[in-house]
Amino acid sequence: MVQAAAPIEERIALEDMMTEYCYRVDALENIPNVLELFTDDAVLDFSFIGLPVMNGKPAFKAFYESVFADMSHHNHYISNYRLDEYNGDTATMRAYARGMGRSNDGGMVDVNVRYLMNFVRTNGGWRISRYEIHPAMPMPDSLSEIHGHR
Repeated sequence: MVQAAAPIEERIALEDMMTEYCYRVDALENIPNVLELFTDDAVLDFSFIGLPVMNGKPAFKAFYESVFADMSHHNHYISNYRLDEYNGDTATMRAYARGMGRSNDGGMVDVNVRYLMNFVRTNGGWRISRYEIHPAMPMPDSLSEIHGHR
């Protein structure tokens, strides 16, 4: 697969959005700060790793409230960005990610996944309109033990 052509400043802005998502989620606080990265009608599809498909910010808010309440630590590493599509006002980018966390009851989770994000340009800059997580390695049992009830 060949990467899509785009101005370098656009590629950097899209990579920065993916990285910013990780930083904001890893803080385990300030859910409005996480939600502002998304369009109001965005879709989060985590079904590929056994978690729910969520439509719109109210569903995301409930999901992140639950995750943040259950976790004491979160840490994500993101790399290997690939721009799949760029059309000026829309774009699709994927990246490898490793997500680690510790639940309040001491459970540990460590996943190797691939993020796929669709972006749309808004008056406020790039926003995520669709976010999918795909497994890069088999998912550990601890993922469903910690997050399976969502």
